[in-house]
Amino acid sequence: MLYSDLKFPKKVGRPFFYTNFVATLDGKVAVKKPGYFPIGSKTDYQTLVQLRSYADCLIHGKNLAGEFGEITLQSLNKISFKKLRRKLGKQENLPYLILTKHIGSLPKSLGANVIHPPGRIFGLAKYLYSKGYKNILVEGGPTLLGSFLKENLIDEFFLTIAPKIFGSGKDTLTLVEGVLFPPTKIKRLKLISFKQIHNEIYLRYRTI
Repeated sequence: MLYSDLKFPKKVGRPFFYTNFVATLDGKVAVKKPGYFPIGSKTDYQTLVQLRSYADCLIHGKNLAGEFGEITLQSLNKISFKKLRRKLGKQENLPYLILTKHIGSLPKSLGANVIHPPGRIFGLAKYLYSKGYKNILVEGGPTLLGSFLKENLIDEFFLTIAPKIFGSGKDTLTLVEGVLFPPTKIKRLKLISFKQIHNEIYLRYRTI
């Protein structure tokens, strides 16, 4: 396991939020056309599963859930995943929430997982904290990540750099979409760990 003894700092009054993405060498995390998925290797996927196992709650936005929500539910219900969570002292069922104000575009099988954001994301953070969630994994997509970053609510980034170059176009997405931070509010990070596995690089950053 890449992160066999992962620990997060405690936050006061809100959960600790972390995110996990895989990006190409030229910074693309997704392409809205077939043929580009998956970006990462089998090891990257295993790392995704491992990072989920440490969470008290998993959050997806509407677009990510629309594409991968049903697959995510299948993954979370696997016996091997529940066994891993029990080994880490977690409840075996990981709560999976989908943030959206427009449920209509999602498969009916995901309806029970939908939560309507109460205004600003910071209000949601307080609500989730009141539910007892201490460590929350926000997997995106890039627009939702931008919303959390605007409120300074992402505390750590786990980023896999895949040895691929996609190029650019209107169908490519980067790590953060929908927001451009002014120079005085650029997000700055501190490198916590750096690991190379074959031709991929696994980075862990903490916001400053």
